[in-house]
Amino acid sequence: MHRKKFLHIGDILGAHGLKGALIVYSHTRPASAVAGYSCWRLGESAEQAGVYQVKRCWQHGKRMLAEIVGIADCDSAEALKGMKIWVTADEVDTADDEYLWEELIGCEVRSGEGGQLLGTVIALEEYGAQDNLVVKTAPEAPAQGEWLIPFTEQIITDVDLDQGLITVDLPEGMDACFTPRF
Repeated sequence: MHRKKFLHIGDILGAHGLKGALIVYSHTRPASAVAGYSCWRLGESAEQAGVYQVKRCWQHGKRMLAEIVGIADCDSAEALKGMKIWVTADEVDTADDEYLWEELIGCEVRSGEGGQLLGTVIALEEYGAQDNLVVKTAPEAPAQGEWLIPFTEQIITDVDLDQGLITVDLPEGMDACFTPRF
């Protein structure tokens, strides 16, 4: 049995106005890309989420607002507060040099020099200028901790999703990006 993979692309923050518009926090880049999906699954998990048709989605100041078919008043919209927005992974287009964060989590990270295992990607974080891989050291590593590695062309030399492997070239001084955990 083949299960569909779902991506968490946003969150419902609450209701806006009397006609049931939803305030949406978008995890897409740009934030307005969340409007590119005509059907959302709303729920705590994708598997138990309900399917909703998006009538309209637009930018409103720094936030996104959405109107959903069947949600026509403030109370109905407020009932969706806290729900996550999911879409199927095959609906998301990526360029050859782009990756979905979900694809990178779980990949091993090795240093190009000698292929030293740094650890496994456990998360990605965004700090404005670039995304960063959060890499937890392997259990057998002499020093336990986490690396915060910039996801830039200068550092990331190869991403092989089929092998689950990211190769990095850490310049001198990058050991400052390691935080020991005791």
